[in-house]
Amino acid sequence: MDPKARFVLIACGLVVAVTASGCASKYAKVEESFEQPINCKTARADIQDLQAEKVDKATEAAMGLKFALPTTIIVGAITGTAGAQQDVGTGEYNRKIDQRIANIKSTCNLQ
Repeated sequence: MDPKARFVLIACGLVVAVTASGCASKYAKVEESFEQPINCKTARADIQDLQAEKVDKATEAAMGLKFALPTTIIVGAITGTAGAQQDVGTGEYNRKIDQRIANIKSTCNLQ
């Protein structure tokens, strides 16, 4: 293989890896926030933030297809974001958000 072509191929691979890990880390951060204690003083704002973080069906489907790629699996394993990507792709991410919202509402007696 031509050294120039090899360099371009490696550069493209790195760009894809960095982009994929950046998006996935956003989802991982939201999932990590589920472990934080519920603060009733900020409950309404927390619920709004969580609602805004939910992904639409198109994003969910795209992540599901993207997670099936071997490169995404490898990058996810290296960056520690594979679980978050898989959760988005399967719809589990939105279910976790809904569960957290329900917990906040229950704990803080909100409707």
